[in-house]
Amino acid sequence: MDWIKLYEEDKMGMEEGKKTEDQGIKERDEFLSKYPIASIPNLTMEQYLSGDDSFCHWLHYGLSHIANIKGVAYPHTFGIYTTKKSSQILLSTSYKEFGADYEKAFIYIKKEIVSFLEDIRQKNYNDLKKYKINSIIKNMLMIVYFYGRFVPVCTNPAIDKCLKSVSIPFKKNAPMVYKNLALVEWKKTVPELADWSNQMVLDFCFWLSRQNKITNKEELCNNAAIEEAQNIEEEISSFNIEGASKKAIINARVNQGIFRDLLLKRYNKCCLCGMENHTLLIASHIKPWAESEPKEKLDDDNGFLMCPNHDRIFDKGYITFDDDGKIMISNRLTENDRVLLNVDSRMHIELTESNKKYLQFHRENIFIDR
Repeated sequence: MDWIKLYEEDKMGMEEGKKTEDQGIKERDEFLSKYPIASIPNLTMEQYLSGDDSFCHWLHYGLSHIANIKGVAYPHTFGIYTTKKSSQILLSTSYKEFGADYEKAFIYIKKEIVSFLEDIRQKNYNDLKKYKINSIIKNMLMIVYFYGRFVPVCTNPAIDKCLKSVSIPFKKNAPMVYKNLALVEWKKTVPELADWSNQMVLDFCFWLSRQNKITNKEELCNNAAIEEAQNIEEEISSFNIEGASKKAIINARVNQGIFRDLLLKRYNKCCLCGMENHTLLIASHIKPWAESEPKEKLDDDNGFLMCPNHDRIFDKGYITFDDDGKIMISNRLTENDRVLLNVDSRMHIELTESNKKYLQFHRENIFIDR
């Protein structure tokens, strides 16, 4: 089942998600124009607490299209607040150490916020617990000030639901920042999602959860790859060509799509010699396209990223690899050929378990061993 396609066909959900994202960006822009990080140390108590335009009111209510913390955050979670019946400023129990010295407590709170945001800016995530800021407010701050780096969700139950919906393993008591980053990194590994905003990924995860469905990267990638493979087959069939010309067109199409993107993410260079020029690197099939089942045609485990020389001799069966990744060289290559083609018996590649089943086919059917 292609969940991405089904989600994209849910026009109402997609359109509502886009409206929410656009409104959230407007809210954030307005908030940052009033409260950039550099302004926080100079905030007055009134600017922090009082009225609909205050720092706390914005975080609590004014940024609801980015992340709605109404109902899970309360006045005391901001560390200092006013009561409805009195103008008296009260401290959360976390700040009892300051007694009635509200000004001193307020200075401390502002320093904590700025230091926390500076650590987020520098991607120092390991010791965020040291900051005496409520966890929901921490999450809201990092999302708002570093929008684009994180998925816009502020509570552990919500991020856990997202991770479960796409089968990302996680420890329940792990810091939320790492759960959030895990979802963002996962998104990058799924070609059809890689260009989505983090808000779109969040909406997709919640959509999956509402459908009571759980998917995973392999399923999403396989569905997208199978559909692309079918499109390529239909396109090539319309040309009514066979042989070398057909193979050349297939190779050209494959190297413009999902398969190449997946291999670039995995290897980023020739997996044998290390050449890094992306314009020259080729997505090379292990088990040839014509021999592969639909789900194998664009399975990234059925491919290596190689420079033109190594792609050509691998495709022709002059080299292959054993299950340890050690190169096997055909005796059809002379010593001079090996030097000119940069082939050495000491070469090896890193393999996945799934690579090995395809390599077995390559050794038995493609490799020229005598």
